[in-house]
Amino acid sequence: MNINYFMPLLIVIICNVCYHLISKNISSTTNTYMGLIITYGVACFISALAFFITSKNDFIEEVTKVSISNILLGLVVVGIEGGYILMYRSGWEISKGSLISNLCIAIILLIIGVLVFKEGITIKKLMGVVLYLMGFLLINK
Repeated sequence: MNINYFMPLLIVIICNVCYHLISKNISSTTNTYMGLIITYGVACFISALAFFITSKNDFIEEVTKVSISNILLGLVVVGIEGGYILMYRSGWEISKGSLISNLCIAIILLIIGVLVFKEGITIKKLMGVVLYLMGFLLINK
């Protein structure tokens, strides 16, 4: 395993930590969805800039390669972003909200991985689920 394997993980971790810190500190006077309009405007600008810097292909050619998955991802990302902001505004602690949601997501994805993608289930994975559930109970006590 080399740096190309771990670098994306490091980026995800750093950006997720920053994401939750920033989401927790968004002013409660800002309309959630106006905030998302600005957020995605900035994201659109940065993505366009990155595209033009890194792509050798024509913009229109690349647009034709976009699939329904890209559109669906846009829909669910708004739910994720808005959901976290609303979660923090409703009083969730940053230390619990993200952890509990990620624990639930991990268990759901484990089940989907086994049932839909035929990924293997091992004793280690099952023990991990049990530990997740124990952690969930301990955090909420």
